[in-house]
Amino acid sequence: MVLQLSAATGADVDQIADIHLAAFDSNVLLHAQFPTEDSLKGLHDVLSADALSTIRDAKATGKAILVVRDTEIDKIISFARWDLPTLNLMAHNRDITWPEGCRLEYLEGYTTKAEAAKERVIGNTPCYRLTFVGTYPGFQRRGAGTMLTKWGLAKAEKENIPVYLESTITALPLYQKLGFIPIDGLSMELPDMGVDGEPVIYQELCMLRKWDAEVAPGMDRWDSSLNISSLLLDYEAGIQPQTVVQAIYERIDAYMAIQPSVWIYLQPLGEVMSAANAINSRWPNPDNRPSLWGVPFSVKDSINVAGIPTTMGCPALSFIPTESAPVYQRCIDAGALFIGKTNMEQLATGMTGCRSPYGTLHSIFSKQHIVGGSSSGGAVSVSEGLVSFALGSDTAGSIRVPALFNGIVGLKPTKGTVSARGVSPACLHQDCVSFLTLNTEDAETVWRVCEGYDKDDFFAKPLHLRGPGSLTKYPSDRKFSFRFGIPPTSALETCSRIYRKRFDDVIQTLQSAGGRLVDIDWTPFAGANELLYGGTFVTERLTILPDGWFNKNKDRLHPVTREVFEGALTRKSTAVDVFRDLHKQAEYKRAVENVLTFSDNDEGPELTVMILPTTPFHPTIEEVSKDPIGINSKLGEFAHSANVLDLVGIAIPCGNYVDRSSSTEGIITTLPFGVTVLAGCGLDAELLKLMKSVEETLSDLGQDQYE
Repeated sequence: MVLQLSAATGADVDQIADIHLAAFDSNVLLHAQFPTEDSLKGLHDVLSADALSTIRDAKATGKAILVVRDTEIDKIISFARWDLPTLNLMAHNRDITWPEGCRLEYLEGYTTKAEAAKERVIGNTPCYRLTFVGTYPGFQRRGAGTMLTKWGLAKAEKENIPVYLESTITALPLYQKLGFIPIDGLSMELPDMGVDGEPVIYQELCMLRKWDAEVAPGMDRWDSSLNISSLLLDYEAGIQPQTVVQAIYERIDAYMAIQPSVWIYLQPLGEVMSAANAINSRWPNPDNRPSLWGVPFSVKDSINVAGIPTTMGCPALSFIPTESAPVYQRCIDAGALFIGKTNMEQLATGMTGCRSPYGTLHSIFSKQHIVGGSSSGGAVSVSEGLVSFALGSDTAGSIRVPALFNGIVGLKPTKGTVSARGVSPACLHQDCVSFLTLNTEDAETVWRVCEGYDKDDFFAKPLHLRGPGSLTKYPSDRKFSFRFGIPPTSALETCSRIYRKRFDDVIQTLQSAGGRLVDIDWTPFAGANELLYGGTFVTERLTILPDGWFNKNKDRLHPVTREVFEGALTRKSTAVDVFRDLHKQAEYKRAVENVLTFSDNDEGPELTVMILPTTPFHPTIEEVSKDPIGINSKLGEFAHSANVLDLVGIAIPCGNYVDRSSSTEGIITTLPFGVTVLAGCGLDAELLKLMKSVEETLSDLGQDQYE
């Protein structure tokens, strides 16, 4: 086959229209714009007439149409349309009479989005713009499209003028091989265009090829850690956010084969590319970039993002918010990139991750073991390196438990110090917006962006009510000592053998790191733990449902979720019962306030904390299916008290262990272990500083061969 490139002539216009329709027959946008056979036939006539007009008035319009001919069969097999740097906008915007039956909202909508994207990328800078390239399906991958693209590249390089184009996702690798870089993007929702009538997201990436700023070697690809500090160093070295975004979406696409239900909503790649370009424009000076610049994050699907459904893992209660939650907006304002909304335990009613109509996830360490919940998808997204951090919530352990089971850090701040406005509640009095990260330093970075008083959050704590201790009294580099308590032996008997052994290892390690083990009364912790589900506080969960909704719609809930709500209803708790439990809570809180302190002693400042196994064991999905409520209750043995007592807590990884009970011949199951550290109300900064000092030591705890 001998290919010949030439300028199109008037005699070629019908073949050009044929190629256009044949090459883009699989393009969903084309069929959304021209949904009927008659409209497609009419489009053929429009394309022929437009091509003929362009060919005749090429110099006046500043456009060019090129064709590639297979000389052996004397047939045009490919063509391209170029806007030249001399493009005449008046001629470019000439009116076209579209055929009857076409959908102008999609034609005009795409044009508006495409021109806005071009303006964002290149503005009014003269450029060569490849507006269309297509090849007959039977002649693709033979170099014709590349030949047509290189025609414009050669001219642009000679004139030192950039080349711009919009690419479909599938064509992205081809253009990258030719030196194009994705800069921005666009997307459109096309209702009813899916196989079963579901909406389809159409998206394109906006790409640029420049000659005066070649990409440094190694900077055109990225495949590294999403640890925030590491990622920011990559940016300092010259990696662009768009390069990271592309790599993240490749990871997400690959991980779909392992766990397809991580995401309830995934932001279109084109939109994230547009956001990545926007932060470059907003903060062009690297020295002025905010702390989350270019950092990707996910959001639990109980947290509002304007224009995107909030499902709470319950389609029957899904709604589309018009305003984003402040905690989400703080991340965006700090330069973070929103990737999507993650799967969760329905209505945040459990800690197993096994109660979602969108699919049951598993720990990233084992397909047999539970992921933990209710912030299940967020934990997977962080642990698998799909995002740097996840926004979630923690009522009874919903951040700390999935953090444990996926080997990452889960920070539950002091209640009311991060705005919960715009977050669908589980139990308003106990809910706490929380964070999942790869390490403690990242947790502190995200926390410092998000924490702050929100007067419109009725459960927010004013600054003067946040707690007795503060690092502001001491130099930032000054170390402080710590002492810690642990549950009594009777409480630890609920732990599996390996968990008890690993917990003992942690205690010894902390003592070696300078911590003093002291006796702390377990009574208020045990009492508070019982209040959350054994007392009346569970009844508050009923308030999240509209009046009368449960009786009419309970069959639309996950069976275990329904059972939880039915159990709360059968309690028939009275107002007197509630007040008695509130009195107990106040008593328990005061007892802990007097113990978990940050205060001076003879040797300087000292922090007192409580160290707990995050859970007593790590069950399998099968085990949970046999006793979903019973196992969920057991998992909360050490987790339920934290918010009832108004404490700050952090779940931190402490190495791995071999689980022989689930290992099979030739396949060894390695699972993560970790502990939760609790500190007094408002001592978030102090706790984070302590954990950063011991984190590396704890994470290095070795594997042990225990059943």
